[in-house]
Amino acid sequence: MSPAIDSDPTHPVKVAVVQAEPCWFDVDAAVTKTCSLIAEAGQQGAELIAFPELWIPGYPTFLFAHPTKTVNEYMLRYYRNAVAVGSGHMSDIRKAARAAGIMVVLGIAERDRGSLYMAQTFIGPRGDVLLHRRKFKPTGPERIIFGDASGDCAKNVVQTPIGRVGGLQCFEHLQPLLKYNTYFQGEQIHVASWPCLFPPVGEMPFFNTVDACRMATHTLAIEGGVFVLLASMTQTQKGLEANGLLQTETGGAEVPHTAVTGGGFTVVIAPDGRALTQPVPADWEGLVYCDLDFEEIYKAKQWVDPVGHYSRPDIFSLRVNSEVQRHVVKDEQEAGYTHASRFPELEDE
Repeated sequence: MSPAIDSDPTHPVKVAVVQAEPCWFDVDAAVTKTCSLIAEAGQQGAELIAFPELWIPGYPTFLFAHPTKTVNEYMLRYYRNAVAVGSGHMSDIRKAARAAGIMVVLGIAERDRGSLYMAQTFIGPRGDVLLHRRKFKPTGPERIIFGDASGDCAKNVVQTPIGRVGGLQCFEHLQPLLKYNTYFQGEQIHVASWPCLFPPVGEMPFFNTVDACRMATHTLAIEGGVFVLLASMTQTQKGLEANGLLQTETGGAEVPHTAVTGGGFTVVIAPDGRALTQPVPADWEGLVYCDLDFEEIYKAKQWVDPVGHYSRPDIFSLRVNSEVQRHVVKDEQEAGYTHASRFPELEDE
């Protein structure tokens, strides 16, 4: 048997990656479906399950189809079905992770007082919150609904018994400095949380198509020398109806690029950029499983390690401010404030 490297797992790590339709605007149903998928993955022996971006309560595809007045009506429904970190909904998901003995990386619309944020929550197999981060910068029309992250977005990798697990959301995979900071944290398993994405529609830019976003995710795997779990969601007629994307509701104008069914492109990617799992249809729903052999990481990094032997810190360096910036600064601040500390302890079983 080969000697263990640092704190790497000594066995192949089985992972489960979600491709499924969210429960649009229905947080109660969404939590039930989430817990069911967690239980299924645990029963199949997976040690980690990865969910898409904004899995609860679903990606707001209505943003791309309606004028501001109509969008405001959808936004209130969306807000009411978002998730607060200390809520019973989040506790139920954490308990499901504990019952299944599995790590969960979950994409949610986080409700914090009157604001919403695009968040990833890393839950350990005992139901403890290992890491909680918000999206660096909402993209384009997302800024109508969601706020920016603070320094917490820069801490996006956590040490676990199955390796160093990190993640980014959607177009964060196009942010070079954010990616470089992720690589520097020694990430080994990367959860790439994406929404539903489609082939070109009308005059939409190519970088917003499924092919371009797939390319960006494969690039991260190569640059970081990491396994990537690309989780995505699908959209059926239910999604079109929930988000007002039927032709009659868009005024007969050019169909927006989110008014399409399908949208899934879930895959597991090797550290050298290969797809490790077979392609699944865009409208397929289920869990994609894969076993990760960590030796693949070091085979790749022998050639390319951009934060190690393949770097030039004498020429280029990156400065990161990872502190959470508070809106009100008191003379006596609470020590050790982090987003993860806002999660209550779970009740004993």
